[in-house]
Amino acid sequence: MKKIYFLTIILLFHSAASAQIHYQQYFDGADTSASNSLIINLDTSSSNVWQVGAPHKAIFDSAATYPNAIVTDTINNYPPNNISRFSFTTTPFMTWGILAIRWKQKLDLVKHHDGAIVEFSTDKGTTWSNAFNSPHVYNFYGFDMANKDTLATGETCFSGTDSTWKDIWFCFDNSYLSSLGDSVIIRFTLKSDSTSNKGEGWMIDNMITSVTYVHIVKNVKQTEYLRVYPTSTTGVVNIEAEKIEDYHIIESMQLMDVKGDIVEEYGPAPTKYFINISNHASGLYYLKVNTNIKSKTFPIFLKK
Repeated sequence: MKKIYFLTIILLFHSAASAQIHYQQYFDGADTSASNSLIINLDTSSSNVWQVGAPHKAIFDSAATYPNAIVTDTINNYPPNNISRFSFTTTPFMTWGILAIRWKQKLDLVKHHDGAIVEFSTDKGTTWSNAFNSPHVYNFYGFDMANKDTLATGETCFSGTDSTWKDIWFCFDNSYLSSLGDSVIIRFTLKSDSTSNKGEGWMIDNMITSVTYVHIVKNVKQTEYLRVYPTSTTGVVNIEAEKIEDYHIIESMQLMDVKGDIVEEYGPAPTKYFINISNHASGLYYLKVNTNIKSKTFPIFLKK
């Protein structure tokens, strides 16, 4: 793979409640060593249209931070029947807090036909999860909901046009990633179908990964240690454990029927998670949630 090295890592240590580690990539600095840079890996396919440089298009007319961005061609529109990718790898270097992935972007894509897909892998690229609908993603926001789309392939993505820079974030529970004991790869894919178009594609700048105890969205203080909702559902059940400073993870969960028999089990999960039980028959169930601190059982009524 082609590798691009840019701005060096900035380490910021404050109090235990606000300590942060930042890796930054603004696509503008001189090359530095791999040991202190966020590394962007460009797909080596000859059809890959991602380029780093100064954009010269009608909508993509300048980088968020002058002069360079990474863009699906700095001059030309993106082609039909194209899959173009780049990725980077980050490591859950702490067992506490939130791992946040952040970037700025502009979009000019044909809705329902062409999409900007964000995925991650926790097994060195063997399997990939879509960041939009993965229960392992703590939060995903900053974009206009009008630009959230689904392709004919069923993949959730960004699409449509947004000519203003949006500050995008998505986050992981870092204790969950640490429990996997390895790195996480973030992948950005532009995918177009056979429809001829004049779209400018996808432009990204100011990429940052950070670990922080203080989440950038102010959450309402959770009054109970474990929260499960809704307790009457057509399928999706949300599970949230209170955020604490110490190592904290949902170790397992068991879905039981009214007789107490286990009908489905779930492995380790972050402290903000969801499951979908719609594959079971309608009726009353009990969900037992086991963290590394305590366990609690919740009644769940499934009505399809």
